[in-house]
Amino acid sequence: MRTFIALELPEEVKKEIFKIFEDFKNSGAVVGNFVNKENIHLTLKFLGDISEEKTREIEKKLSEINFQPFSANVGEIGFFPSEEHMKVIWIGLASDKVLALKKMIDDSLDMLGLSPDNKEFSSHITVARIKNIKDEKIFFERIKKLKIRKMKVDIKHFSLIKSELRRDGPIYKIIKEFKLK
Repeated sequence: MRTFIALELPEEVKKEIFKIFEDFKNSGAVVGNFVNKENIHLTLKFLGDISEEKTREIEKKLSEINFQPFSANVGEIGFFPSEEHMKVIWIGLASDKVLALKKMIDDSLDMLGLSPDNKEFSSHITVARIKNIKDEKIFFERIKKLKIRKMKVDIKHFSLIKSELRRDGPIYKIIKEFKLK
Protein backbone atom coordinates (compact mmCIF):
# COMPACT_ATOMS: atom_id res chain seq x y z
CA MET A 1 0.00 0.00 0.00
CA ARG A 2 1.17 3.54 -0.82
CA THR A 3 1.83 5.47 2.41
CA PHE A 4 3.25 8.63 3.91
CA ILE A 5 3.61 10.34 7.29
CA ALA A 6 2.03 13.77 7.64
CA LEU A 7 0.90 16.61 9.84
CA GLU A 8 -2.80 17.20 9.36
CA LEU A 9 -4.20 20.69 9.62
CA PRO A 10 -7.28 21.94 11.45
CA GLU A 11 -10.41 22.30 9.33
CA GLU A 12 -10.45 26.13 9.56
CA VAL A 13 -6.89 26.31 8.18
CA LYS A 14 -7.70 23.94 5.30
CA LYS A 15 -10.85 25.96 4.58
CA GLU A 16 -8.88 29.24 4.46
CA ILE A 17 -6.21 27.82 2.14
CA PHE A 18 -8.77 26.22 -0.16
CA LYS A 19 -10.87 29.41 -0.37
CA ILE A 20 -7.91 31.56 -1.40
CA PHE A 21 -6.79 29.18 -4.11
CA GLU A 22 -10.26 28.33 -5.41
CA ASP A 23 -10.60 31.79 -6.99
CA PHE A 24 -7.08 31.57 -8.39
CA LYS A 25 -7.80 28.11 -9.82
CA ASN A 26 -10.94 29.38 -11.56
CA SER A 27 -9.22 32.45 -13.05
CA GLY A 28 -8.41 30.65 -16.30
CA ALA A 29 -4.78 31.80 -16.16
CA VAL A 30 -3.42 28.40 -15.16
CA VAL A 31 -3.94 24.70 -15.74
CA GLY A 32 -2.89 22.40 -12.95
CA ASN A 33 -3.87 20.02 -10.22
CA PHE A 34 -5.06 21.83 -7.12
CA VAL A 35 -5.19 19.88 -3.86
CA ASN A 36 -8.71 19.10 -2.63
CA LYS A 37 -9.57 20.71 0.71
CA GLU A 38 -9.78 17.38 2.55
CA ASN A 39 -6.30 16.40 1.31
CA ILE A 40 -4.42 19.52 2.45
CA HIS A 41 -1.57 18.42 4.76
CA LEU A 42 2.19 18.67 5.31
CA THR A 43 4.14 15.54 4.32
CA LEU A 44 6.89 14.68 6.78
CA LYS A 45 8.02 11.51 5.02
CA PHE A 46 6.86 9.69 1.89
CA LEU A 47 7.21 5.94 2.38
CA GLY A 48 5.94 4.67 -0.97
CA ASP A 49 4.52 1.18 -1.40
CA ILE A 50 4.95 -0.90 1.74
CA SER A 51 3.56 -4.24 2.87
CA GLU A 52 1.06 -4.80 5.70
CA GLU A 53 3.87 -6.38 7.74
CA LYS A 54 6.16 -3.37 7.22
CA THR A 55 3.25 -1.08 8.12
CA ARG A 56 2.96 -2.78 11.53
CA GLU A 57 6.71 -2.37 12.10
CA ILE A 58 6.47 1.32 11.17
CA GLU A 59 3.48 1.82 13.50
CA LYS A 60 5.46 0.30 16.38
CA LYS A 61 8.48 2.55 15.75
CA LEU A 62 6.34 5.67 15.36
CA SER A 63 4.43 4.94 18.57
CA GLU A 64 7.79 5.02 20.45
CA ILE A 65 8.47 8.62 19.40
CA ASN A 66 8.39 11.01 22.33
CA PHE A 67 7.88 14.59 21.11
CA GLN A 68 5.98 17.40 22.77
CA PRO A 69 3.05 19.21 21.12
CA PHE A 70 4.03 22.51 19.51
CA SER A 71 2.73 25.47 17.53
CA ALA A 72 3.58 26.53 13.99
CA ASN A 73 2.62 29.46 11.80
CA VAL A 74 0.93 29.20 8.40
CA GLY A 75 1.31 31.99 5.95
CA GLU A 76 4.16 32.32 3.47
CA ILE A 77 3.34 31.42 -0.14
CA GLY A 78 6.22 29.95 -2.14
CA PHE A 79 7.07 28.10 -5.33
CA PHE A 80 9.18 25.12 -6.44
CA PRO A 81 11.65 25.10 -8.05
CA SER A 82 11.59 28.93 -8.21
CA GLU A 83 9.33 31.92 -8.79
CA GLU A 84 10.55 32.12 -12.40
CA HIS A 85 9.81 28.44 -13.14
CA MET A 86 6.80 27.52 -11.02
CA LYS A 87 5.85 23.86 -11.00
CA VAL A 88 4.46 23.73 -7.44
CA ILE A 89 2.69 26.37 -5.35
CA TRP A 90 2.96 25.88 -1.61
CA ILE A 91 2.28 27.52 1.74
CA GLY A 92 4.88 27.40 4.48
CA LEU A 93 4.36 25.97 7.96
CA ALA A 94 7.00 27.74 10.03
CA SER A 95 8.45 26.16 13.18
CA ASP A 96 11.84 24.64 13.98
CA LYS A 97 9.87 21.87 15.67
CA VAL A 98 8.57 20.57 12.32
CA LEU A 99 12.13 19.83 11.19
CA ALA A 100 13.01 18.34 14.59
CA LEU A 101 9.98 16.02 14.46
CA LYS A 102 10.84 14.98 10.90
CA LYS A 103 14.41 14.18 11.96
CA MET A 104 13.15 12.09 14.86
CA ILE A 105 10.84 10.16 12.51
CA ASP A 106 13.67 9.67 9.98
CA ASP A 107 16.04 8.41 12.68
CA SER A 108 13.42 6.03 14.06
CA LEU A 109 12.54 4.56 10.66
CA ASP A 110 16.17 4.36 9.51
CA MET A 111 16.44 1.34 11.83
CA LEU A 112 13.83 -0.39 9.64
CA GLY A 113 15.80 0.27 6.47
CA LEU A 114 13.71 3.31 5.50
CA SER A 115 16.50 5.80 4.89
CA PRO A 116 16.06 9.55 5.34
CA ASP A 117 15.27 11.55 2.20
CA ASN A 118 18.32 12.74 0.28
CA LYS A 119 16.88 16.14 -0.56
CA GLU A 120 16.70 19.02 1.87
CA PHE A 121 13.41 19.20 3.76
CA SER A 122 11.23 22.28 3.30
CA SER A 123 8.29 22.66 5.69
CA HIS A 124 5.51 23.30 3.18
CA ILE A 125 1.93 22.46 2.33
CA THR A 126 1.51 21.74 -1.40
CA VAL A 127 -1.48 23.59 -2.82
CA ALA A 128 -1.10 23.07 -6.57
CA ARG A 129 1.02 21.40 -9.22
CA ILE A 130 1.20 23.65 -12.28
CA LYS A 131 0.92 22.05 -15.73
CA ASN A 132 0.57 25.12 -17.91
CA ILE A 133 0.36 28.88 -17.47
CA LYS A 134 -2.14 30.08 -20.10
CA ASP A 135 -1.78 33.83 -19.55
CA GLU A 136 1.45 34.82 -17.79
CA LYS A 137 0.38 38.43 -17.23
CA ILE A 138 -2.88 37.49 -15.48
CA PHE A 139 -1.19 34.58 -13.69
CA PHE A 140 1.55 36.73 -12.14
CA GLU A 141 -0.86 39.56 -11.31
CA ARG A 142 -3.13 37.14 -9.47
CA ILE A 143 -0.38 35.14 -7.77
CA LYS A 144 1.17 38.31 -6.35
CA LYS A 145 -2.22 39.36 -4.91
CA LEU A 146 -2.69 36.07 -3.07
CA LYS A 147 -2.43 36.61 0.65
CA ILE A 148 -3.16 34.13 3.36
CA ARG A 149 -3.68 35.46 6.82
CA LYS A 150 -1.12 34.37 9.36
CA MET A 151 -2.56 31.54 11.42
CA LYS A 152 -1.17 29.70 14.39
CA VAL A 153 -1.61 25.93 14.26
CA ASP A 154 -1.34 23.71 17.32
CA ILE A 155 0.30 20.43 16.36
CA LYS A 156 -0.81 17.65 18.72
CA HIS A 157 -0.25 14.56 16.57
CA PHE A 158 1.09 13.22 13.29
CA SER A 159 -0.41 10.47 11.15
CA LEU A 160 0.50 7.46 9.06
CA ILE A 161 -1.68 7.78 5.96
CA LYS A 162 -2.60 5.46 3.11
CA SER A 163 -2.96 7.02 -0.34
CA GLU A 164 -5.22 5.41 -2.94
CA LEU A 165 -4.63 6.89 -6.38
CA ARG A 166 -7.78 7.34 -8.46
CA ARG A 167 -8.61 9.04 -11.74
CA ASP A 168 -10.26 11.97 -9.95
CA GLY A 169 -7.40 12.40 -7.47
CA PRO A 170 -5.98 10.61 -4.46
CA ILE A 171 -8.05 9.42 -1.50
CA TYR A 172 -6.26 9.58 1.85
CA LYS A 173 -7.14 7.30 4.76
CA ILE A 174 -5.55 7.57 8.17
CA ILE A 175 -4.00 4.27 9.21
CA LYS A 176 -3.01 5.54 12.66
CA GLU A 177 -2.56 8.83 14.54
CA PHE A 178 0.36 9.29 16.90
CA LYS A 179 -0.23 11.73 19.76
CA LEU A 180 2.59 14.07 20.68
CA LYS A 181 3.31 13.85 24.38
